[in-house]
Parts: sequence; structure tokens; C-alpha cells
Amino acid sequence: MGCPKRIIVGFLTFLGFLIFFGFRTVFTMVMVYVIKENDNTGVSLFDKCSLNGTSNDLQLDWSVSLSQYLSTAYFLGYLVTQLPGGYLAVRFSPTKVFGGAILISASCFVIMAFFMRYSPIIAYAARIIQGLAEGTCQPAMGAVMSSWAPKSERARMVGLSYSGIYLSASMGSAIAGTTTCYVSWNSALFIYGGLGILWSFVWFCTVYDSPLMHPSLSEKEREIFEKEGSNILKSSSDLAKSVPWRKLLTSLPVWALYLANFTRSWVFAMIIFEIPQYFTDAFALNVSTIGFLTCFPPILMTVSVVFGGIFVDKLVKTEKISVTVGRKFSLVIGFGCEALCILALGFVRDYTAAAVLIVVAEGLAGLSIASFKVNPVDLAPQYASVLTGIVRSGVLGAAIGTAIAGALREKNAHSWYRIFFITGSVHLFAVIFYSVFGSGQQQKWAQTEYTMLDIPKGDSAYGSTVISLDKTKENLSGIKESIAEENHSGIISYDITGSK
Repeated sequence: MGCPKRIIVGFLTFLGFLIFFGFRTVFTMVMVYVIKENDNTGVSLFDKCSLNGTSNDLQLDWSVSLSQYLSTAYFLGYLVTQLPGGYLAVRFSPTKVFGGAILISASCFVIMAFFMRYSPIIAYAARIIQGLAEGTCQPAMGAVMSSWAPKSERARMVGLSYSGIYLSASMGSAIAGTTTCYVSWNSALFIYGGLGILWSFVWFCTVYDSPLMHPSLSEKEREIFEKEGSNILKSSSDLAKSVPWRKLLTSLPVWALYLANFTRSWVFAMIIFEIPQYFTDAFALNVSTIGFLTCFPPILMTVSVVFGGIFVDKLVKTEKISVTVGRKFSLVIGFGCEALCILALGFVRDYTAAAVLIVVAEGLAGLSIASFKVNPVDLAPQYASVLTGIVRSGVLGAAIGTAIAGALREKNAHSWYRIFFITGSVHLFAVIFYSVFGSGQQQKWAQTEYTMLDIPKGDSAYGSTVISLDKTKENLSGIKESIAEENHSGIISYDITGSK
């Protein structure tokens, strides 16, 4: 018997995140090498770069500020498509949206490998297109996971998939640092561009929008999805009409969650895009050493993401703490310590101490995933997708953070003190705000009087049954039987609670 299809989907999703989040790190490492002010002969833990002055070398007469603004251009594109990405995943195939986005972004890498040397305009255009494409990935992936993750396996499948995000920086730093120094300035662009294109074609040929659409799904796996799958779909038009926009946008817990996402995006962008430049400016390290030092924080963060989720869930399940306390506890410990470490970076004068602080900061930050990634479902289970789209627009923090770094950065350690002070202070403010106004309880404005359930009749070609239900417990009784009678395929799984 072959590998279960849901395991293949989870593994391919992990690889997808590993590759496309690695694009950010790879581009940063390449820019560290090719900017003319970086001579690539600085302090090294390994052999000196062997490409200097050869045909595989490239030194561009671009300013260091331009390299920062290329990151800002990427994040502006990434910000624009957060909400539209969710709509595209509902309007069209979520698997095609996810795979297509990575295909487009990977193709931009190959184009830059050939043509970036001729004009910064080419790099700007490619980075904007990459941002626009990649902004649709996570909303689309939410739809894929909702179809392919059975209830009893949802946490582990989501954990497997999203762990690729945190390992991506580590792998990207190591590969880009090594190949850029010893193979060719654009070798990492070719490697990641080629991997992304190859992955996308495997994804298109392997993954279907629904398990029941898969032509070779085993009977055992079909039974699992019939029992624990999510085949009830709410009508998107009816749901959109019922969104309480005014109350949602004026909710203090929502603003607390938005600020947490905003500052986390700011800090994450700094770790990926700015820290390699910091090691160059403050300590004169070369690109291979920077790649080695920056590959450790994401590894520790991956471990803390898994540990933090299990630990907080266990405390809540055993009723030792409330959901609200659990969410605040994980965010204050994770992001609070991260903010303090960033502030401390401005005072260190040794690259080893700086590397240790970054490892500690990112390792502890992983604990906060059990808070701000889960919180939209706590606050508004009925509108979790809408709320997620809103708070994910906090990626604006990454664009602002990289823009500020571009404006303040000079090729000395003092300029980085100012950058770290601003970043750490903003992050600490968000932690304090969330500790006061954050919540783990469903909000009153998130409870609706009615909901529409769209029940597919097996294959979507046969139409669907739409049932309007009052949300009271009395009217929820007997729903299973009525749905089973209406759905002639006999294949249905359902999830009916007081909040849906």
C-alpha cells in the first residue's frame, strides 16, 4: 500500500514553504556579495572567497540603501495581495493559486540570475512581482489545509507544513553563503529558481483541491475523510454580507493581535534582510561566515514552535490556565524576550555575542506562534479567514522596517544601534499592548444569528444543497440526519457547533 495522500500533501507543502520563504534569504545573501562596498575579503571562519576577480564574480556599483529598498519593494507587493489572495483561493483553485505563485516567483529568480547585472530596474520589477505572487501563498494554503487535514491530525499536518518557513532561512543562508562565495555570484538564484519551478510542476501533477477528487485515494483514507473531513462549505457571498466590519475594526483585542503581527513582520524582515548586512558593517565578516552564523536561529525557532504549541495546549486542556492567559503567556515570553535581545544588540561589540543574542531571540520567539497564529480562531471562529487576512496585512511592518533601515544605515556599527533601538522599542510596545488588551475568548460581535451551509453532493458537478440554520442549540438537533437525506452521494462530513 502506498503512502497516504494527505501525508504527500503535507510533505509537499513543507517543501513549498521551505523553498519560497528561502527566496528572501537567498536574495539578501546575494546582495551582500554583489554590492560594491562589500569586498568579500573580511573576517572568515572558512577559506576566503575564491571568486574575487574571476569571471564568476560580480560587483555592482549600487548603494547599500538601494539593496534595502529592494526588500521594501518586495514587501509592498507582498502586502497588496494578502486579502486578494484569500479571495482568489475561494474563487479559483487554491492548489493552483499556491503552486502558481511559487512558479512565478521562482521564474523571477532565474530572470534575475541572467539580467540583474544590467540594471537595478530589472531587480526592482522582479522583486515587486515576487512580492505580489508570494502574498497569495499563505491564504491559499489555508484552504488547502482545511480540505486535506482531518480533524484528529490537523495540528500535526499544519505544524509539518509551516515548519518549512522557519527552516527556510537556515537552509537558504547556508546554501547561498557557500555557493555565492565558491561557485558563482548567481548560483544560488539558479538553484532556488530551478527548485521552485520543479516543485511547482510536481505540485500541479500530485495535489487536488479535495481528497474525494483524488483518483487514487485509498478506501481507508476515503473513510477517514468521510468521518473527519471538512466537506461543509459556507457560502462566501452570505458570509461576506454578515461580517461586522465596524465592530471588528474597532475591537481592542483585534488591534492587539494586529500590532503583534505588525511588529513580528518588522522583526522577521530585519532578521532575514538586515542581520547579514549588520554583520558586514559592524564586524567586517564575509558572506560565507555570515551564512554560517545566520543558519542557527531558525533551527532553534523550529523546535520552540513545536514545543510551545504542545506546552500551551496542554496547560489549557488541563485547565491550569485559561485560553486568554495561555495566549498572553506565550506572546509575552516569546516576543518580550526577543524585543529585549534586539535592544541589547545595539551594545555588543563582538560578533560572537551578537550571534548568541540573535539565536536566543529567535529561539524564544517561536513560543509566540501558539499565540498570534492561533488567536484569530479564538476571537472570531465564524470570521477567522477574514480576521486572518486583516491581521496578516501587518506585513506592512516589514516594509516600514526595511525602509527605516535603508534610511538610517551607514557602513558602521553606530547606525545599527539606532536601527535596533527603534525596532526593539516598537516590538516591546506591541508586547505590552497585547498583554493588556489581548484575549483568547470569542468576541460578542463574532456571534451571528444565522449561517449558510453549502453541502457539496459528492462531485461538485452535481450541485449542492444550501440550508439556512438558526444558531440556537435547539435548531441544531437533527441536522446530521437532514443533511444526510439531502446529500444523495452519502459522502458527507460536518462540523456544527454553536459558533458556526
